[in-house]
Amino acid sequence: MSDVLFAWGGVHPRTLIRRAVCQVMREHDGLAALIGARIWPNRMEHWFRSELPAAGVYTVSEQRVESDTRPEPQERIISLAVELLGGELEAVDDTLDALCLQTERAVLRLDAIGRAMGAIVDASLPEPLPLVRGTHPADTLLSITHTGTELGIVTDGAREYGAAALNFDLEYQWPTVPPELADFLLAHTDWYVHPGDDRVDMISQVNFDQE
Repeated sequence: MSDVLFAWGGVHPRTLIRRAVCQVMREHDGLAALIGARIWPNRMEHWFRSELPAAGVYTVSEQRVESDTRPEPQERIISLAVELLGGELEAVDDTLDALCLQTERAVLRLDAIGRAMGAIVDASLPEPLPLVRGTHPADTLLSITHTGTELGIVTDGAREYGAAALNFDLEYQWPTVPPELADFLLAHTDWYVHPGDDRVDMISQVNFDQE
């Protein structure tokens, strides 16, 4: 585990993304009016009938982004599901559609989720993380795409509930530690324009003033 993850309290980016998505959903006025704060970063259904509708947020899979560049970029795509339970209602499809609409509006906000990720980490640390590119969680989330919605019915004994699962792909950059260079006074580079003849064609040299 990198030093950055230790700085994040040892939290995996997937965990942080799930928690941030839940936070953004709870703070979205349109969704909060329908579901309240009953949103949990877990795939387990632990709600009582009186507490529906409710939502669970969980990750289904994660893939590393393939690239022809070297070194390969440390980018990953997670498939995240937001599962909605609509309760026992006659107009269950209309209810699910309303929940799905507000969920999409809440989740498809890249900046809001990035800020939530940063706020969650900063709140757990004695001092906020330095705003260094690639180290702060707010920098790591790259894109969010809604990939589909599945609708259906779930059964609990003699009761049936409307259910919907919205699937999102979130691409993020695995956090890295910026390289640290020791103090030096001279930078020197040899350029071989025509490899094979062992002849230096150009030399670049930078001298730094000694303090």
